[in-house]
Amino acid sequence: MKKIVKRFLLALVLIPVTLLGVGTVAYLLYGLLALGGESLPHQAYLRKHLIAVRPGEAGSSLAFEPAFYRNQLFLLGEAHGFAAPQELDYQLLKHLNEKAGVTHYLAEVDYSQAHFLNEYLRTGNESLLRYVFGTWVRANAQWGNGQFYEKIKKIRTLNQSLPAARRIRFFGVDRIQEAAVTGRYLRELRSTAGWHESLAAGVDSLAGLTAAADPDLPGLSAAAGALLKRLAADSVYQTGTDSHRFSLTHTLRNLVYLAPATPRDSVMYLNLKTLSRALSLEHEKMYGLWGFFHTLQIPMQRDRRVMPFAAHLQSSGSPFRGKVVSLNAYVLDGENMMPGKRVPAAIGKGKPYFNTTWANGDGPLVFVYGIRDLRAITRPHSVTIFNLVAKNSPYPGSPRLSRVKVLIPGQSLSPAPDAGTGIPAYQYVVLIRNTQALTPLRE
Repeated sequence: MKKIVKRFLLALVLIPVTLLGVGTVAYLLYGLLALGGESLPHQAYLRKHLIAVRPGEAGSSLAFEPAFYRNQLFLLGEAHGFAAPQELDYQLLKHLNEKAGVTHYLAEVDYSQAHFLNEYLRTGNESLLRYVFGTWVRANAQWGNGQFYEKIKKIRTLNQSLPAARRIRFFGVDRIQEAAVTGRYLRELRSTAGWHESLAAGVDSLAGLTAAADPDLPGLSAAAGALLKRLAADSVYQTGTDSHRFSLTHTLRNLVYLAPATPRDSVMYLNLKTLSRALSLEHEKMYGLWGFFHTLQIPMQRDRRVMPFAAHLQSSGSPFRGKVVSLNAYVLDGENMMPGKRVPAAIGKGKPYFNTTWANGDGPLVFVYGIRDLRAITRPHSVTIFNLVAKNSPYPGSPRLSRVKVLIPGQSLSPAPDAGTGIPAYQYVVLIRNTQALTPLRE
């Protein structure tokens, strides 16, 4: 009997230890396969096609080949939460303003948010800036950070030194992020447009629906659609052809897009086409910082086939096809600011945000295939841009640096089977080493 008890107790100890050991080995093997090995031919290519970015010089260290500047849309992709991309974003924006005449900042914000940010840039009224950022802080979004806030203040300072024709403006094409911001914008339109009483009442009613603590988005979408139809069909609701009419119809259309059936990246593409055509900006150069996924230019595979914003831009029939360049940033040895409310309480510990090293490109949560080549030829505390599409590049059509494994269901990415090799996932990769995390912003 004693032998049986001893064997049972030994099993209780050994089984968890064995399972832990097997799990550790399995994880290490997974990481090795997901990262891939180093490739000397790839490293030789990368060494010939790099730009070392010097910090704090606002773009003076950037020098791309002439073909780069002939693009129309310039997109910088990042994993949200790292601090260094905010500084690089400002450097690229200033550089492209000087070198390519870029004045439209194509940001990951919606039309109404862009309006209030532009009003801040125009007037210096910082309460408008705090208002927009307050919505991100309350939503526990990574956009609600101090570096982004200070960057917009730097853009205003830059604008004050530029002639009017070269001043930078926000261009918002994202799906509506916060209904209350759109409601405030509608009320502002209503107060300045001088609309017919019936139309003003319809707008007031719609703005009231956005003010709820938890708005009924499908109901809001349906109400906006009904008002949009009345606006088009009933002469009482006609508003002329001025900018107020366009702003109203465009805002209503975006409220309609709140219906769950409209994918976010499709909305971005539709909005960009609509705004470019309506404002005669079809040939205007634009630049912006986006989440990494949105800047990928080919169909991608998650748990299903998905189309990022930039893939829509490069799709057949797009007026922007062949005019888009993406620079996608990966981080090694950095800290990331994560939203605490979106993870289990045991991880977030009840804090709005917490810092972690999980989001680095070489694990322990994210694994970028081929990133070891970038580490091998860069130094700590550096920012380096690599051209992946120069002559004789081994990257187009390859999964290296475009396949990302993430230990969260539904978050891994790889080129979709029908992606082909005609358009790369992106043209430049940026390696950032040893960045700090973003700093949370308080309301």
